[in-house]
Amino acid sequence: MPFSTLAGVVLPDPFQRAVAAGRRHWPLALALALVAMWVLVPAGLNPGQWGDNFEQFVWAHSLEWGYYKHPPLPTWVLAALIAVLGPSPAWTYLLAALCTAGTAFFTYRIAGRLLPSGLLGLTMLLWGLQQAFSMRAQVYNHNTVMMVAVSGAAWCVLQAVASRSRGWWLAAGLAGAAAMLSKYQAIVPLAGLVVGLLLTGELTRRDSRRGLLLAIAMLALLLTPHLAWMIRHDFATLRYASQGGHAVPWTELGLSMVSFVAQQVRLLFPALLFAVLLWLLPGLRSVPATAPVSGSAESPDLQRWRRSWFVALIAFPVAITLLTCPTFGLKLQNHWGFQCLQFVALWLAWAMRGLARRPAVKVVAIALTVQLVAMGWQVGSTLIDRQGAGRRDDPHYPAQALSKAVQADWSRLTTCPLKIVVGPSFEGGMISTYLAKPPKVLEGGDFRKSPWVQADELHAAGAVYVSTDPADLPEHAVMVDSMAIHVGVNAGGGRIYWAVVPPPFCEVGA
Repeated sequence: MPFSTLAGVVLPDPFQRAVAAGRRHWPLALALALVAMWVLVPAGLNPGQWGDNFEQFVWAHSLEWGYYKHPPLPTWVLAALIAVLGPSPAWTYLLAALCTAGTAFFTYRIAGRLLPSGLLGLTMLLWGLQQAFSMRAQVYNHNTVMMVAVSGAAWCVLQAVASRSRGWWLAAGLAGAAAMLSKYQAIVPLAGLVVGLLLTGELTRRDSRRGLLLAIAMLALLLTPHLAWMIRHDFATLRYASQGGHAVPWTELGLSMVSFVAQQVRLLFPALLFAVLLWLLPGLRSVPATAPVSGSAESPDLQRWRRSWFVALIAFPVAITLLTCPTFGLKLQNHWGFQCLQFVALWLAWAMRGLARRPAVKVVAIALTVQLVAMGWQVGSTLIDRQGAGRRDDPHYPAQALSKAVQADWSRLTTCPLKIVVGPSFEGGMISTYLAKPPKVLEGGDFRKSPWVQADELHAAGAVYVSTDPADLPEHAVMVDSMAIHVGVNAGGGRIYWAVVPPPFCEVGA
């Protein structure tokens, strides 16, 4: 009997439909709730943010077709939000949550295409235990936007194949362009989608070949302005992506690959721990693990089709990422695994399909227990003094206290507003982001990196110079101050120094 009948209340039809949809799509609802938790808790506790977040605030002062390190889309999105709602340190947390929630939505829809319905819950539980979508859910950077765009492109391709609609191919091209305008690394998973079309035999159909060409044309059209910018700026973003052209010695290539694989296992550890606990818990091992999830046996064609997409979405990106090390002599970066393994929950769920027959309440309880332990560790690392931790931990920097101290020193020397901060994007971004009227940041004092700051503007407005080395501060500064930092690369932490150079033509306070 429905709850509304028991309570003697007739609920509105839209509400009843919403409740029914919530019951039907509970795996997605649970994943979204966990994303919100992983973003809201750090946002409320962290004294600072990740350096990637600050970098976006630094660049958002100007809309460019590219920035010296990356394509422009993530910065555009933040700049648009600031333009509409005003500056706030909370916006990167909000955008990180929205992007991760979008990735959850598309992953859930893709799982609905590739897997039996009985595996959707297990898929999203495993997805939510990947560190990219849990502990790192608070980070808003180019990986964050790229992953939601890639998952959207994958969903659009599957929709285009199923519906034979040109509109979905255009949408796939749009999503692919968004991915490439976020990070060039997106070319690997996008190529994987083409591999999937090849392996499934879809490209033997004329309409699919035309649809793919339509998607590629859309992608190329939307990338043209950025490519023109890149040519005008001497391919700065490509040079950064290629690690400045400095190849890793052959003696280090093997170590780089082994280290990369080990780091990916570490990042997947919560999901792997969940799988082990699910198998080891007394009473669960006695449940047959060999019966199929669905009631009827699958055809060989369906099994081959699914394997093809597993290769395209997971095996291909992993293989190509590993091969960039010996092929191009690049050092593998740990965060590259976020992208190449973003769909690994699909394969893990299929590999664990026997465990999906366990009682749903117990399965969810085990996953939530692992989530809570991980959350407890993160909260503890924020609340406990981290001096001597021996590693950089961006969100634990006293960014808000630093910004307040710098503003106080500036206000003691001049009544003019602080308009420019000169220094690295991380240290300068910390100061700028937490001020009521965030000043521009001249990154590293390099006008090429920050073309929105002009030399005459710097001279007229004055600036605060910030550095971790006092020798980098200008000799003509009126005031020099510093703050002890108890986290950092070195176990003992360090200090952040700043120097105030007030504007030459402004009333100076006592």
